[in-house]
Formats: sequence, structure tokens, C-alpha cells
Amino acid sequence: MGTNGYINEEKISNFSKSEAGKLLAEVFFRELQFISGETLLDKLVVHNHGMNRRVLSQDVLDTQTEDLPGTPKVQIVLHLARNGIYHQLPEFLFHPISLSSPGMTNNEIVAAMRANRKKEERTIKFFQPFDTAFFKEGVSIFKRSLDLFNSPYANRILQNVSSLFYSKATPLTQGEKYRLFLFLCQAEDLKENLSALENVLYMVLCMQVSLKYKSHNIKEPPYGTLGTCRLGLDSGLSGSFACELDDVEAKLCFEKSIESEKVLKEKMDAVRFILSFFIVSARHIDIIYTVKSNTEFVLGTNFLGYDTNL
Repeated sequence: MGTNGYINEEKISNFSKSEAGKLLAEVFFRELQFISGETLLDKLVVHNHGMNRRVLSQDVLDTQTEDLPGTPKVQIVLHLARNGIYHQLPEFLFHPISLSSPGMTNNEIVAAMRANRKKEERTIKFFQPFDTAFFKEGVSIFKRSLDLFNSPYANRILQNVSSLFYSKATPLTQGEKYRLFLFLCQAEDLKENLSALENVLYMVLCMQVSLKYKSHNIKEPPYGTLGTCRLGLDSGLSGSFACELDDVEAKLCFEKSIESEKVLKEKMDAVRFILSFFIVSARHIDIIYTVKSNTEFVLGTNFLGYDTNL
């Protein structure tokens, strides 16, 4: 199928009879447009048959093509097992309360039923443009949902949602914010799980970070020393002692030499910011770094302060 107005009816029929026919009608139509390679909204007509025609809980009953009289154009008719505007309105607006009356013969009753059926078809056809317009609006809404993660870094909806979790002064790029947002959805499983948090930092910042607990030693306790305090008021321990809660040490592993001190500070701030979502706030986060590349140099081939680190 191309863009010249010609639509392969056999392909459309086979597509509607495949597993795709079990999709939601809006999703089915999006897939139909995808395989056709063109926009079919201007060729679409929706025919709602009512919920009584629903078979196996499927939306799509059939798909067919029709030639528009007097033109070379073709329209696609989508038959749906859904209630249209006609089915939502009270029946007495279009049909008599009773089709038969005393004294009517069987032939007259059958003729009245046929006339009532034709009137129903005409009324449904009258509301078709409105049903089609509502369906097209639903397709556009589903388009936003289905395309939500196609360009997540540029999608304004995801940007606004992810921004709800961060302050304005965030040391992360838009892409890093989005990736962190996905991990925040499983924060309970990641809390205090250092091995898992190493993977989180790698996925978000694209760099290796090693995490481990280290003892927190208090060297200057907030207590007076013996002989200078009053018992029961401000007396306590003296000297350094280990705190009950350990700190977290994060080692940044750079593959090559660090470009500048500013880059190093940005990476440190980003690591602290990410860990703040998963680490107990009472823990202090110490950050160190190491460079894996060879930093040695040969005398006479390097410039001090330019490409040489002491």
C-alpha cells in the first residue's frame, strides 16, 4: 500500500482477521496506518453496531473498503462492536414504543419490523460523522500514549512529571533526570542496596561507581570531659568513639584523566543527589575518585599544568 490513494483491500481484510484484530480499536487503527505507510484518518468512517454485537470481547468486527461514488478515492469503513451516539440516546426518540397494534396481520407486523430496522440503519448512518469524529479524537489521544516513550528525553509530558521529584537546582541533565525517574518507581527495593545502587549510578550517569559502608568515628563528642562537667547534667563520654550508623563511601572510577575540576565537582554533586533518594539521610556520603588510565609521562614530552598531573 502506498500513498497514491490505492488501498489493498485483501491486505486490510487479512490484517483485521489476524491477532491484530483483538487489539483496542484505536490501537488497531494505528497499526493499520503503520503497515499502510500513510495517514488514513481522512479516509476513515466508523460504523458502530452496538454492544450487542460484541463477540469475544473484541472491538473490531470487520474492516472494509468502499469506493466513493464519482471519485477515484476510497474510504475505509471500520465496523466496531461499540455503542455510538444512536445507542446512547433513548429509543423512543426514533422508534415507536410498540411496533404492532390490535388487528395487524403477520405480514403487516413483519413489514413494520423491516421498516423499523431500516430506520435504525438510517439513523446510525446519520450519526456516523459524529461517531467518526469522536473515534479520531480517541486515536489522537492514544497516539500521545503510545508515543510517550519514543523520545523520552524530549517529551514534555515526561519532563514535567519527572520535574515534580526534583528541585530546580538539580545537578543532572534532562536525560539523567528521566533515567533516575524510572528507578524512583522502585525506590523501596533499591533502598540501602549498595550493589543495586551501583548499577543505578551506572545507568543514570554512565560511569562506574563503587559503594561501601565505612565506620563513622566521632572525634569531638558533644560532651564535656571529666572534671569539667556536672554529673546528670552535661556529663558523658570523652575521646573519640564509633557511631552506631555507618557512612557510605562512593569511589568514582574515571576511564581517562579528568578534564577539569568543574567536571569532577559536577559528578560528585550528581552522585550525592542520586544517593539521597536511596540512602538514609543520617549517613554521611564520602566521595573519592580514581583514574584507571595511565597517568605516567616521559620527561621532555609533556607540559606541566597542561597535560601532566603531579
